[in-house]
Amino acid sequence: MQERLPIGFLFKQINNVYEKDFNNRLRRLGITSSQCEVLDYLFNCQKEEVNQRDIEKALSLKNPTVTGILKRLDEKGFILIVPNAKDKRRKNVYLTEKAYDIQKRMESDRRKIDKNLTIGMTKKEIQALQKMLNKVLYNVAEP
Repeated sequence: MQERLPIGFLFKQINNVYEKDFNNRLRRLGITSSQCEVLDYLFNCQKEEVNQRDIEKALSLKNPTVTGILKRLDEKGFILIVPNAKDKRRKNVYLTEKAYDIQKRMESDRRKIDKNLTIGMTKKEIQALQKMLNKVLYNVAEP
């Protein structure tokens, strides 16, 4: 009988495998999973203007981390960083056509990996898993 591993350890192991697989798939597109996460936020953001602070808050990342990710995305031509017209200390972040060109492939890669995560599960089990994972996320999220 397999020993029961701590839940936190299992989450970490699942994340490690997921991120390794996802990064391998995204390498063809010239981005990492962290960069993909920022691009996803920008694709789905409803705000007209998005700045670095918005990204930090939405993704629960620190300023230096987001600064590095944005710098690399800018260098690769996936985003434009433009000074805010009202506040020169802030910079707005905009997607480029190059980012939109890879969006469907990023989503396809994620769907393939997500499908692998739930192999052998029924729709009902998948829905229950999603519900439980949302509860876990709520429990660990900062108030």
